[in-house]
Amino acid sequence: MAHWNPKPDKSRRLLLKQSGAVGLGWLSASLVSGGVSEQSTTGATSLYTEWIGRITDSEIRSGVQAAVYKNLLPAATQRVYAGHFTINADGGGFGNDTTWPGLDSWQMIGPYLHLGYKQMVEDYFDFVRASQRNDGNIPFAIFSGNTPPGGCLRGLKVPNDQFTYTPPKRDGLPDTSHQTRMWVGLFEHWQTKGYPLSTLAPVCYLLTASEIFAANRSLSWLNARIESIESAALYLLTLRQDSGLIGGSGFYIEAPPRKGCDGVTQCYCVHAFRQLAGLFQALDKPEKKAIWSDHAEGISKAMTEIFWRNDHFAEYLHPQRGLVDSHGLSDVNWAAVAFGLASPSQLENLWPLLMNSPEFWAGDMPTHSVTKPATYEPWEFSRSSDCNAVDPLNDVAAMGRVWYLEALACRRMQENERLVDSVRKVCRAAQEGYWRERYHVKNDGTVSADGSLKYCEYAAVLLRVVLDNFALLDTSS
Repeated sequence: MAHWNPKPDKSRRLLLKQSGAVGLGWLSASLVSGGVSEQSTTGATSLYTEWIGRITDSEIRSGVQAAVYKNLLPAATQRVYAGHFTINADGGGFGNDTTWPGLDSWQMIGPYLHLGYKQMVEDYFDFVRASQRNDGNIPFAIFSGNTPPGGCLRGLKVPNDQFTYTPPKRDGLPDTSHQTRMWVGLFEHWQTKGYPLSTLAPVCYLLTASEIFAANRSLSWLNARIESIESAALYLLTLRQDSGLIGGSGFYIEAPPRKGCDGVTQCYCVHAFRQLAGLFQALDKPEKKAIWSDHAEGISKAMTEIFWRNDHFAEYLHPQRGLVDSHGLSDVNWAAVAFGLASPSQLENLWPLLMNSPEFWAGDMPTHSVTKPATYEPWEFSRSSDCNAVDPLNDVAAMGRVWYLEALACRRMQENERLVDSVRKVCRAAQEGYWRERYHVKNDGTVSADGSLKYCEYAAVLLRVVLDNFALLDTSS
């Protein structure tokens, strides 16, 4: 498969070392152990962080300080290429030279833009752009170029998805940040049932572009990249079913994979297409704006008609078993409210139900993906022989991605007290200033903090939620 960038060179790199479900990159760990680079620290001056001191709630202020100074700033190393940041504060867990153009990186770029890292985020976007296939698809993970397929990385297509990238040279960054290297994108998931995450990276690519433009307001920047941005959206349309829904299985959930049409996928695609329409409006292209607005409304109409179940939305549409709605309330409901798909009449029934479902905060941790986690059936999940270390119910947990949807929904519904309470609970969950990726509910009602150490998702979402709702936290005036 050809890419947007020039053909890859044939130079060899050290092979990616694999450990379970994650890879450790070829770049020496010593490069990321030294803390934040000179370039990244310049973006974290008091000019960009003075707002933290205006948070009068000491618990929330401490959590926000940890999110900024112990998580996002240390992750912004830019040592592998200008624009690179890791999704763990210390570069561990998911690799110190890998890139995750799906959920993780998009969650982080919003706070980075606010913290003064506009150039880094723009450079990150251009790196991901270089990985794009000609069909518009974006990989959800990018590894060093000679990483061998196999195990959890059996979906790597070498040499088809290899590409070469020469980063721009930026002042203040080490020599390693502008060296030409070969990379390979991962488009196909290890989970053989449904191949989830199929839509995650292209959707996040659209959202990243929209947020960058909102920050830089540069029409020249947007004009130079709009073909690539729209191409990612056109790829998403190739996954559209006769029902009008977008396929691709779980949007940000892989275990279980939500085989078929995930309700969260529909909501995010609607949101992404609306953002794309806004970009075309900025470029004074009303015909393009109308096209993508129509696509968004078409998916929204299909989703709200097919998924609606009297007082809530179902979880996903399975190709053989039909609409799946057997795990209590799911994150799909938060997404439908967050992105404005739920109609006023639907909200009248749905919102009181959500507000009276304490299971979403089981173990005092916002927000769990479903309210009845013990109800999944064997036909809904599978263990891949290539990657059997992953629990088939790994994503039935509280995760930052679900909390983000709840926070957006609460903001839309002006449920301010609950929103602030959720922020406080997330801050309390940090251990020594760090969060885990998942919090699984145990039989006694508490949660087990699981997954990668020093994972930046909750930290990034915390900053997004706080910055988006700062008026609720700043009582200094």
